[in-house]
Amino acid sequence: MLSMKTESVTLTNQELANAMTSPASIFDFPLEVVACPGLSREQKIDILKRWELDARALQRATDENMGGGEPPLLDEVNRALMMLDPQNTVRDGFGSAPTKI
Repeated sequence: MLSMKTESVTLTNQELANAMTSPASIFDFPLEVVACPGLSREQKIDILKRWELDARALQRATDENMGGGEPPLLDEVNRALMMLDPQNTVRDGFGSAPTKI
């Protein structure tokens, strides 16, 4: 069973807003986003893309010896995104519509 930092299965509006800006404040692992029944596919992708941006920033900081926090979850985020979007149709831009024809 996944252990979200929130006890409810569906997110409140505040939790959803927090998840959209800081996914790790609501979810412990990227796969919890995929498994959350209260989110649409598009919301899940947007949350994971935010997490991807955060993980990339943390990776850059670590590469520049400025790390000092949790390890980046970039691989896990990418696996979760692949589960939701195996054709990579919406990962060309944050929250963007599919660009492939």
